[in-house]
Amino acid sequence: MKRFLIISLSIFFLSFTAGAAQLDSAARAALDGRLAEYFDALKHESIAVQKGECDFLIESCSDSLVRQYVALRIYDHYLDSPVMGAEAVAIHVLDNWFFPGKVRMKSDIDLLNARVFADFNRQSQIGERAPELAVKSIDGSSVSLYGEAPGRFSVLYFYDTSCSKCRLESILLKNLFATEDFPVDIYAFYAGDNRQAWEAYVAEKLILEPQVTDVWSVRHVWDPELDSDFQRKYGVLQTPRLFLIGPDGTILGRGLDTEALAQMLHGIFDEKELDYGSDESIALYDGIFAESEGIPTKEEVVKITDHIAEVTLAKGDTVMFRQMAGDLLYYLAPATGEGFKEGLGYLVDEYILSRPDIWRTSDDSLKVVGFAGIMYDLLSKAAPGTLVPDMKLPGVLQTVRKSGVRSKAGEYSLRKLKGRRNVLIFYTDGCEVCKAEKAAAVRLLESDPSRRIKVLLVNVDGVLAGHPELASRMFDSFDLTTLPYILETDRSGRVLRRYITIQ
Repeated sequence: MKRFLIISLSIFFLSFTAGAAQLDSAARAALDGRLAEYFDALKHESIAVQKGECDFLIESCSDSLVRQYVALRIYDHYLDSPVMGAEAVAIHVLDNWFFPGKVRMKSDIDLLNARVFADFNRQSQIGERAPELAVKSIDGSSVSLYGEAPGRFSVLYFYDTSCSKCRLESILLKNLFATEDFPVDIYAFYAGDNRQAWEAYVAEKLILEPQVTDVWSVRHVWDPELDSDFQRKYGVLQTPRLFLIGPDGTILGRGLDTEALAQMLHGIFDEKELDYGSDESIALYDGIFAESEGIPTKEEVVKITDHIAEVTLAKGDTVMFRQMAGDLLYYLAPATGEGFKEGLGYLVDEYILSRPDIWRTSDDSLKVVGFAGIMYDLLSKAAPGTLVPDMKLPGVLQTVRKSGVRSKAGEYSLRKLKGRRNVLIFYTDGCEVCKAEKAAAVRLLESDPSRRIKVLLVNVDGVLAGHPELASRMFDSFDLTTLPYILETDRSGRVLRRYITIQ
């Protein structure tokens, strides 16, 4: 902020010399020069930063005439700015300085016009939730727009049949979607009240015909009685008026033309080959999960996954979402532990396999969707809430007696272990972690005076060597890609937890 602070202080010092009834031309020229430099320095900052800097600049002007001049110049600059979303700064200045009376407009008429501008624009700013509209379709049915998150990108296009600019924009919009398969919903909103003219306009194909394709859809709507207050909600004082709205209902673009809309849609949907599982991404998620001492719960993984979607996907940034979600997939897949594995299942179910609108390229299919499908198949085995597979496996059943822990080799039906809690440990010879888990199981039994726990040890190497057909069925029934694999069942053989650790 130092560069802004220096410029602000320069203007602040100028205010000491302004004592006349009005600013002379030299003072105005000096202020204009500083302000031009100031606006140029701010142009690449976020809207939030620009709002704060403008407040600081106006506050720095101790002389009332200088403050009025600076505030008006800031307001005019953002009011007429060609930069999309800049109107938000103009409204902010009105709300914080002019409307409360801290700074006066030049006249009451100017203040009235400013109130109209703010009232007709404040609800449809970039980053705001798209205002709800209850309207009618061309076939007379009721249509509710943006009362709930739409779940897909949408284009809201206001037009009038008598508007020459709309005629051109309609043709361009039609041509865009005739040649591109963007997965969006288009709402063509007729802003007039002449149904005959409207139907003729649609019939002449000046805009897209009502249809639904495999990718995009279009619907024609209107509100001739103005019951929805669409003019004020979306600032429709003239047409055409074009908005891009994200899947969560957030306004991503306003004041667009078809060319600008196409650029935004290409930026969102164009194929981009991404690489996943880099050292940097691993370090990133290591740091994120470090607060859980490296062993998060499923709820913590779910929270992080949802947060990624909120800060990327919900704002229309599908590229960043694909990168972060893909990296998370590659991070979770080899990780061991209940929280990691069950959290992986949530990521795969909620944000990959169920979202073909996001993962739609051949590169996505190869690197993400296919890999997620493999993870889904593994995670579907012996899922919590299901009965453990009905099979007998050779193993060692451990129970606790007065004399200590008793171990008995044999073949045991996984559904008939009959313990209040049954712990199944699949292990392999020579695995130090497996040895540690088996030792922890003995301590668990010794700490169970109620004798309700039973532990079944299954040597995967032994089953493979002595019972190959049974081994094949065992691998089909359990995710044994990483050993030890430990799960817990109840008395009836229903899986309670899996991928657990006893240590």
